[in-house]
Amino acid sequence: MTAAIEISDWMLKAIREESESVAMMSGWLEMERYQWVSMTSRTIGHILNGGTLLVCTDEDRQWFGKYIVSSINRLGGKSRPILPVFNFTDLLPKVFKENSLINDALDISYKDYMFWYIGKTGNPLANLAFSRENGFFWIFDDSIQDGLTLSSLDTMIDYKLIQLFRIFEKTLFDALFGKIILE
Repeated sequence: MTAAIEISDWMLKAIREESESVAMMSGWLEMERYQWVSMTSRTIGHILNGGTLLVCTDEDRQWFGKYIVSSINRLGGKSRPILPVFNFTDLLPKVFKENSLINDALDISYKDYMFWYIGKTGNPLANLAFSRENGFFWIFDDSIQDGLTLSSLDTMIDYKLIQLFRIFEKTLFDALFGKIILE
């Protein structure tokens, strides 16, 4: 049996190991940069042209959908506008069968909308999101055209999701305030 160590020593070691893990994965998005730029530019252009972005996730990433919406539209501290980015899961009936009925209701409710889907394919919500052209798709364990592919087995996936969001959010507000030009 190994000897127990003091929490302070253990915590220092854990912090250093975590920092090394984060540092090792810091370049992962560079390999996906061209796909990422295209998707992000299209999505931000949609918002800047008066469109609505409906965030929806699979069950495993519902926490992240809530995080996105509350972070983008947080009040206080920063003087920035409220944007038409909504958590679609909060708007959706718990049981839905007909994508066409949901799309009809959304067409009535929003002038122009697109889905930001984060999750695995093969579920009713993913199918609904894919039924609409030009979504912002972050897909797990599968690949689709014009979507970013992620792995649910990646031990750093939560960090990567937050990193992706932070980059997206910064790009969105820099484009909104004229600091960058979209392609």
